[in-house]
Amino acid sequence: MKTKMFALLLALVILLGAGMVNAVNLQITSLEVNGHSLLSSDVSSVSQDYQRGQTLDLYVCVQALSDVTDAQIYADISGYTYAIDEPTKIHAMTDTFDLLGDHSDCFDLNLVVPTLIDNDYFKLRITADDRNGTGVDKTYQLYLKGINKQNAIEVRDFSLDPQEVVAGRAFTGKVEVHNLGSNTVNDLKLTMSIPELNIQVSEYMDQIDADKTKTFEELLLRIPDCTKAGDYNVQITVGFNEFSQVESTGKITVTTSDTCATTPVTPVAPEQNTVISVPNMQEASQGTSIVYPIVISNTGAASQTYTLSVTGASTWSTTRIDPSSVILVPSGQSKTAYLYVSTNADAELGDKAFTLTIDSGSDTKSVPLVAKITKTTATTSDWSGFKNALEIGLVILVVILIIVGLIIGFNKMKESKNESEPYY
Repeated sequence: MKTKMFALLLALVILLGAGMVNAVNLQITSLEVNGHSLLSSDVSSVSQDYQRGQTLDLYVCVQALSDVTDAQIYADISGYTYAIDEPTKIHAMTDTFDLLGDHSDCFDLNLVVPTLIDNDYFKLRITADDRNGTGVDKTYQLYLKGINKQNAIEVRDFSLDPQEVVAGRAFTGKVEVHNLGSNTVNDLKLTMSIPELNIQVSEYMDQIDADKTKTFEELLLRIPDCTKAGDYNVQITVGFNEFSQVESTGKITVTTSDTCATTPVTPVAPEQNTVISVPNMQEASQGTSIVYPIVISNTGAASQTYTLSVTGASTWSTTRIDPSSVILVPSGQSKTAYLYVSTNADAELGDKAFTLTIDSGSDTKSVPLVAKITKTTATTSDWSGFKNALEIGLVILVVILIIVGLIIGFNKMKESKNESEPYY
């Protein structure tokens, strides 16, 4: 009796064991990533390096241990902080497929290394299962690192304000960049332009450390007077590492101005009892000076002190305010201060935006101004060349006169000597 019981139990164990073995119906036989074969972590501890933003083309091969129906293969990069926000980058799956026992097949899957992923080791998990069987998976170790220096900078975000601009007025742009690389990037140049209107403005950033995000100083770009109403593309270009650049594009809407004055005057009211008038645009050649008269009228009942300052012009000019940057205006009177802007000889051509700040103690107002820099006229340079040539010619003439004088003197001395000698 005991022998029969033991035999039955043994047969049951064998049947259960066979059922468990058959439960795993697929096995993963190989994996290639971007054409290179990878060994799973249980076979090799070697890690393969990949860069942020890089596409991973997976080629997965499986073998059926028995007939399978509705099987699928899954690929996942595990441990990404923002996986729920970018699921399509770190997860992929095949359509369902059928496969006969002892047959093999291979499938393509695609993943993308997120640009926000940490520089670190990550696991790539390949899973294969079918409707009735137990899934099987293999793990591969990846090392995800910063992107190469030629593509290290990305425009993370930018804003244009306002997005609807009246012709003759200006809008501002704020641009945020991120360093995806593993090293510091130096000497970044941001250019905001509207190619259709042939206008642009630039700003510079000394450096941005690896894996960091920084925002450029706010740019101000003025729309030319009488620009045709419509939508215009705003080109954002960030240059870095001498020959590399990244671009992004926005859009603004320009509306028609009521007037098309060449030099509009912007009235500003920092406070109820003060009126300030200043021309918001002047034109100057490279290496010359322009002046902005600032008229401050105090209509209040008491005297008021105003402090004037300028920002955003130091990279292409020098500025000063005469007679002083601190102006006392008695009640019911007006006073004029003069803002002198001297452009650099090598200043970049085009509209240069800067800001005049007026602080009355109780209120501060920023007034956007524009200096339109044009190429130096030939007259000045021609006169300078002529002046130099004239000076050189004068020196040569003096030298010639001295030589002629010496020759004449020597000849006269020789004649006098000959006359004084006796004849025999």
